[in-house]
Amino acid sequence: MVVLSKDTTYCILKNMSSVNNVSIFIVHYTKLIDRKAFLNKVIIKNNISVEWITEENYDEFKSADIRKKDIMGVSPKILGMDLGVNSRSLVVSRRKARYQGYILFLRSFISQKNNLLSTGSLPPKKALPKPQLEVQKMHITALKRGINTKSKWILILEDDAIPAESAFEIVNKITENIEPINTWINLNSGAGLNRTGSDPIPDTFGLFQVTPAATRCVTACLVSRDLALKIISLIDIHGLPEWLPIDFILQAALRKTKSRAFWQEPVSFLQGSEEGHYMSSLEGKRG
Repeated sequence: MVVLSKDTTYCILKNMSSVNNVSIFIVHYTKLIDRKAFLNKVIIKNNISVEWITEENYDEFKSADIRKKDIMGVSPKILGMDLGVNSRSLVVSRRKARYQGYILFLRSFISQKNNLLSTGSLPPKKALPKPQLEVQKMHITALKRGINTKSKWILILEDDAIPAESAFEIVNKITENIEPINTWINLNSGAGLNRTGSDPIPDTFGLFQVTPAATRCVTACLVSRDLALKIISLIDIHGLPEWLPIDFILQAALRKTKSRAFWQEPVSFLQGSEEGHYMSSLEGKRG
């Protein structure tokens, strides 16, 4: 059930313009009918063309051997360090979190006992539940089909994304002004991750670059076509790690491709399930 207050700015806007130069995909679990109903109203009223990717129509991708030591060509220590920077940035600046991460990374080489210093942010190597594995494939399917459209940008929304009044207008402005070169842009809230004191001041679109490149959950992601091609190539070569949530997989991809990553503040899309707008028996099983 979606719950939105009358005065919220995260609502359906009657006069939003359609989106240019962007292919839009919505990752959706068909059982969550309230989410589709809400987003369908946005789509219909605002002349937005989208493709729904569900557990019924995703593409298949090979799986990575769970014994594989690297993660799509990235060392677990490096990925763990990047994830740790995200976690520590909840309480300290990103610059300080990076410094701490490098220290822990270096200490992890002193003794095998210290490995957890850099890999502690990674989950155990155990296959995820089926719904999370399906979500992995749904996201990657969206990237793959976005590539096939030849659009310069691919916008992937999860079904709990709640757009701000100017969300799609801002997407238009971003795609008209940002070069679609090796770029990942998070337009969503998520996991309490925010801009820290050492991050750049947001530009006129609310964007600021984060280093190391990082995902901010995957509720609303704008991806340049060339980066999507690189991510699909990595998966073709290495396979999908069945023990990692999709945001961790994409985090590894950003590191491997040396992409640039931007977050947004204020955000254009709320993560509805985290913000309390949705209640669902499937919550907790989604990636």
